[in-house]
Amino acid sequence: MKTIIDHNPHIALSDLKELFRLSEGSASFTANGVQYTIVFSLEEQICAFIWVYNGKRKQEKIELRKEPSNLGQGYVWYFVCPCTRRKCRKLFLDGNIIASRYAFNHVYSVQMENKQNIFFRKLGKLDDPRKKYGKPLYRGKITLYGKKIQKYRKRQQIINENIGKYIPSFMFNKTKKNL
Repeated sequence: MKTIIDHNPHIALSDLKELFRLSEGSASFTANGVQYTIVFSLEEQICAFIWVYNGKRKQEKIELRKEPSNLGQGYVWYFVCPCTRRKCRKLFLDGNIIASRYAFNHVYSVQMENKQNIFFRKLGKLDDPRKKYGKPLYRGKITLYGKKIQKYRKRQQIINENIGKYIPSFMFNKTKKNL
C-alpha cells in the first residue's frame, strides 16, 4: 500500500547546500525529535548521517553523484539512495532509515487524486496569473507566460459557459416568489 508523504520529514540537496555554506565539514538539524548530524566531503563525494533512534546509534553513508547540467554550465548534485541505488534530490527521514521515496513506496497526495478532486483543485487555481513584469509577447512570438495567460482565459471561459449546467437557474433569479 502506498503512503502519502507530503508532510514527512526530509532533507533536500538545496537544504544541504545551505548547511554546507554555513558550516565547514559537518552540520546538525532536528527532524521529528531526532537529532541528525551530517558529515560531508565533496572531494570523496560522500555524506554521512549520524543519529540516535530508540537508544541505538545509527550511521548511514550516502553517496553523492555529480552530473553535468542540462544547461551546459556547471554540475547538478544528486544523492544516491542507499536502498534502491537510484539518484534523487530528496531523502526521507524515517528515524530508523534514510532513503528515497521509492524505497518506502511513498507517493505525493496529488498522485492519488481522482478526476473530481483534480477538477475542484483546479477551480481554486483560477487566480489571475498576470504578473507585474511579465510579457505575453516577445518579438511577435508568444512567450510561455503568454501561453499561461491564454490557458487561464480559456479555462475561465469554459467555466463561465458551463456554469449554467451545474447551478440551477433559480439561484440567479432571486425574487420574492423564489424566497
